[in-house]
Amino acid sequence: VGITKDDLNRLHTPVAYILGGPEDIAYPNGSDDIARIAHVPVFYANSPVGHGGTFQLANGGDYGRIASAWLDWQLKGDKRAGAMFTGAECGLCTDRNWTIVRKQFPEKP
Repeated sequence: VGITKDDLNRLHTPVAYILGGPEDIAYPNGSDDIARIAHVPVFYANSPVGHGGTFQLANGGDYGRIASAWLDWQLKGDKRAGAMFTGAECGLCTDRNWTIVRKQFPEKP
């Protein structure tokens, strides 16, 4: 499948990127995507743990916890899970292990 940066314009639902810092092979491309997406809500969480993230830990570690909460919020409408991503004091916003960027994002879940 050939995908280009122009395909980002075809996104039509909220998007989350969970990256592993500058050592993550996906970091440059994911960071560039975040800069380009300007028409749908996008959430960017970055922690310097490398490309494998924390998936090797029980239940996927922080990466598994974040991905599960994102899906619970987006697919099930779980407001408690959405609180990890929304508002000034969002769950990940106050966690010093993560750098967060939000664009076109709701204030409340």
